[in-house]
Amino acid sequence: MKSILPLALVASAVASLAFAASPAQEAPLERLAALEKELGELKAKVASLEQGAAGTELGRSLAEERARTEALVAWARSQGTAAVAFQTTLQDAREKGFTAGINPASREALLAGFEALAASLRKLPAPEPAESAREPQKRAPAGRTPPAK
Repeated sequence: MKSILPLALVASAVASLAFAASPAQEAPLERLAALEKELGELKAKVASLEQGAAGTELGRSLAEERARTEALVAWARSQGTAAVAFQTTLQDAREKGFTAGINPASREALLAGFEALAASLRKLPAPEPAESAREPQKRAPAGRTPPAK
């Protein structure tokens, strides 16, 4: 028993030294204050991202691309409106006898070509598939046009 008591005293002294040598932990109130400060900073970052970060290069680039896209969509819609008016004019020309004359086949071909052009202008392009999903496009032989859909 005499050998156990000195061993217990040495073990408790080593444990107390180890505990005292460990880095001091922050008090819970200090830790809470640091977390609140970090939360405030994160909220500010999220708010700037939600506003589009207009002051950043990425924000300006996205705004420019959005403006270009909106302009292209407006242009495509105006082309569709013009195509409808063009088709009305072509129909009016047919009713007035445009195809009658010396070479009616050439005039009929001209009207068909204009009609195909007007029909293609009325369609808005669909978004292209991703590179991996894209299939090789089949091309029509030279001098021929693919059939209208």
